[in-house]
Parts: sequence; C-alpha cells; structure tokens
Amino acid sequence: MADDGLPLATFPSITGRAIRHGVTTRAGGVSVGPYASLNLGASVGDDIGAVEENRARLARSLGFAPERLVTTPQVHGKDVLVVDEMTAPAALSTRADILVTREPGFLLMQRYADCVPLVLWHEAAGVVSVAHAGWRGTAIGVAARTVQAISELGGDPAGVRAGIGPSIGPCCFEVGDEVLAQIPGADTASAPGPRGKPHVDLWEINRRQLVAAGVPAKQVEVLGICTRCQPDTFFSHRALGYPAGRFGAAIGLTGDA
Repeated sequence: MADDGLPLATFPSITGRAIRHGVTTRAGGVSVGPYASLNLGASVGDDIGAVEENRARLARSLGFAPERLVTTPQVHGKDVLVVDEMTAPAALSTRADILVTREPGFLLMQRYADCVPLVLWHEAAGVVSVAHAGWRGTAIGVAARTVQAISELGGDPAGVRAGIGPSIGPCCFEVGDEVLAQIPGADTASAPGPRGKPHVDLWEINRRQLVAAGVPAKQVEVLGICTRCQPDTFFSHRALGYPAGRFGAAIGLTGDA
C-alpha cells in the first residue's frame, strides 16, 4: 500500500531508501466504464484527462512529481530509452519497451494488461529499469536486453535485483503451436492445457533469461499473480477484451542516501 492509500504490489527484495517502486491494481483512479478506475493507458480509448490524473496519482503515491513520470509508446520490441534530462521530454514520441535511468527524480513507468512487467534495480550502481515483455518481447529477449542496458550504465549483472510482476500465468496462457515455436525455451516451460493446447509459463522463461544474462537466481523474484484469473484486480486483455484499461509498473530513484 502506498503512503496515500493507493494499492500497490511490491517486491520485498527491491526496497531501500534510494528507490520507490510498485505495480498498480485497478483501484484508486478516476476512470469509468471498462477503464475503471486506475487506467494508465492513453491509447485504449479512455478520456485523456482521466489518464493524466491517474498517472499523477501514481507518481504522487511514490513520492515523485507527476511531471517527472516517464513512459513511452510500446511496440513489443526491445529498444531502450535511457532517461535523463535530455531524453525525458521526448519520451512520449520515443518507441521503447525498456526504460532505464541512473538519474534521481524520474519515475519510470510502463503499462500492461497480461504482458509481463519487469522491474530491476542495481543498488551499487544506482540504476533502475522497468520493461514490458509480452510473449513477443519474451521471444526476442527483452529481459536480457534490460540487464545489458543496466550494464551499459555501470551495473554488473551480478548486482541486479529483478522482479517479475503480475501477468497472464501458465494456468491461462494458452497458445497455438505457431506461437510456441517462436519463443525460445517455451518447449521446456509449457504443458498441455485442458483443451490439449500448450500453456506457456512466461514467468519462468523470463526468469531463465535473467539468470542466463548473469543475474543470480536468488535475486530474481516472481510474484506469481495471474492477471487473467484476477480481472477485477488487474486489467486483463484476455479476460476483458477491448476496450479495457492498463495497469502499470513503476520504479524510480529518490536521491536519498
């Protein structure tokens, strides 16, 4: 729970005076209808004023100025935006699914409705990152690219702590063989579902990718919450269809020692 009462899921291993982070639920916002209530997505048909207020509430709940919340258009890729004073103003016109910074005062945020949120922190290097990994992003290695982006800012993989947030779980992520074939490692992270089609574990595949990139296994935390199973708590594209809102994952450096 954030200081002002905004409900947030958090990773116990990603805590410290120097950072604030959280994964939102549907609660605590001003949006209505299929977007009720804390919709953070500006491209799904919701009133833009409501979205801006919801984003401001998230920023304030974590102790950041609303104008310092940074997010980007997502394209299911692995492009990186290094957020600083020069790049932040153009973020809304920069396509990138991975945000990373070592500058205090910015709150990095991405949006989800079944895709996998990745939240990473390198305490010694003072670097944080948030990434969006749907099945396409998982297939092209967003997790490993995020670790690489942190390394490029001075944080060795061994010092990274990573959290894998709420998304569609292996209980519900039914795919066809054509999708299964596109995700490296999915053959060993899937099982037949009740209808005989493969059910893929995106949490496990992303966990493996983080570990393969050098993050110690004990420093990867998986919340294990399926959005498809809890559409009243988290927006879920598979459960709710279109239109529907987007929840968010956010992390930022406070500048506190």
